[in-house]
Amino acid sequence: MKVFPIRLYNMWEVTHMNEYDLMNLYFNFIFNEGKKSFRDVYASYEQLGELKNWLTEQEINFPFVNQIQKNECELLFRSKNFETYDTAFKTNYENEYHRYIIEEKQKYQIILLSGLEDHFFDDFDKKYNHEIMRVFCIKKSLKEDVSLYGPYHLFLNALFQIDHWPGIFIFKGEQSVFYPLKDVLEINHYFKLIEENQIFEQRISSKEEQYFVQLSDLHLGTKKTDNGLIVLQESFDELYHMLPHNHQLKFLITGDLMNSPNRKNMYAASRFMNRLKRKYHSDVTFVLGNHDVIVYGLNLLKKQKTKVVAYLLGENIKVYPDVKMIVIKIDSTSQGNLARGMVGQRLLKEIEDELLSIDHLEDYTLIAMMHHHLMPLRKDDFLKIKWNEKLFMGKIADSTKALVDAQDVMYWLEKHHVRYIFHGHKHIPCVVKKGNTYIMAGGSSCGGGTRERKSSYLSYNLLKYNRKDQAFKYCFVFYDDLTKQERHRVKIKLFLEEKNEVSR
Repeated sequence: MKVFPIRLYNMWEVTHMNEYDLMNLYFNFIFNEGKKSFRDVYASYEQLGELKNWLTEQEINFPFVNQIQKNECELLFRSKNFETYDTAFKTNYENEYHRYIIEEKQKYQIILLSGLEDHFFDDFDKKYNHEIMRVFCIKKSLKEDVSLYGPYHLFLNALFQIDHWPGIFIFKGEQSVFYPLKDVLEINHYFKLIEENQIFEQRISSKEEQYFVQLSDLHLGTKKTDNGLIVLQESFDELYHMLPHNHQLKFLITGDLMNSPNRKNMYAASRFMNRLKRKYHSDVTFVLGNHDVIVYGLNLLKKQKTKVVAYLLGENIKVYPDVKMIVIKIDSTSQGNLARGMVGQRLLKEIEDELLSIDHLEDYTLIAMMHHHLMPLRKDDFLKIKWNEKLFMGKIADSTKALVDAQDVMYWLEKHHVRYIFHGHKHIPCVVKKGNTYIMAGGSSCGGGTRERKSSYLSYNLLKYNRKDQAFKYCFVFYDDLTKQERHRVKIKLFLEEKNEVSR
């Protein structure tokens, strides 16, 4: 397998925008009217120039974009709308802008997506562009380090099907649909459905796809994280309505639900998990983190760790018979000192005995959950690296958080053919591969540890699982800005099968 990261950045950090960046910038500007999308377009004259060139290629004429000069760009950025500009320069851009939006909303917006296929749309032309449809064709194949701007909220529906690209994505108003393409000639069939106004009546939905959400390090019980919880819940509410609901949504929480294990925080964590179950009709599985078992995160003089009785795990494995999956819940907090955890051979032996009691164990996909990380993690490029993280003392501080017996645990997991490992602890979302095993690190789901300029992010992971293949297809890392100064970000790790990879 290979991991292909697809990073969706805010335009501010993208020096040169590709077709995905420009297309999503256009969609947000036209269909997501607001101060933020307006300011994104006029953020810099250089990026405005890239948009102008792209609009020319798409045969789209925007007087309110094409005629803007460099000295006027900053004024527009500060104005936040056309009204101030029109008053100063006696133009009529605001009316032209809204008139264009009204016209475009009457059209079907069509995006042809190449995916991993080279030259898939080489023979395609724009002859289909007319008064009822606007066609965009992304001919460049999807490769490593592809960056996207945005994304426009409806385009997320196409991204959720990225493992089925190449394909065609169509939206009009708030209706949208995606169809995979085996051959470029299939496009004619879908254009015919559009002309007959039947495109949204025929949908292709896979009943094999299941979604998982990984949360981690909520640290409930502080003012900051309680505020972050509000942002997180709003983000879930938006995401849930976009996801297909063929099967029950499953949440995996990899520790540190509370900032400190007291009764008040325990109730807060319980309310949160009950809300997940009730509102999203979901299943919730969790493991303990060091903050769940140690008062204020400390264990001075090796005193007995304080545990909240209601949070005792009570089980080492959890079986999902509908998914043919077994979740191995590893408590990495029972040993070790301070923030440094340890699993120990005794617990691994207990888990092994439980696994051996399961009939036809070979038919199940094994995944593991734990709190502490197994190997060093690297922040995404757009995130701010603290000054002390760059120094030697930063490495020393990091070593006080590592799992004591990480090497032994990793060997045990590989020996038992555990294909996917989920953990938290470092507040750094990351997906890495070791051998044939994928390791998903969760960030802080209520915020903490990930910053960019004035923005501070919470994050969580969304994974698509194919029940037939018994394999995860991708991992989305969602970043949401707690300050709401930046647009949210999404980073995608796409898991691709290689012909020469040996199956378990």
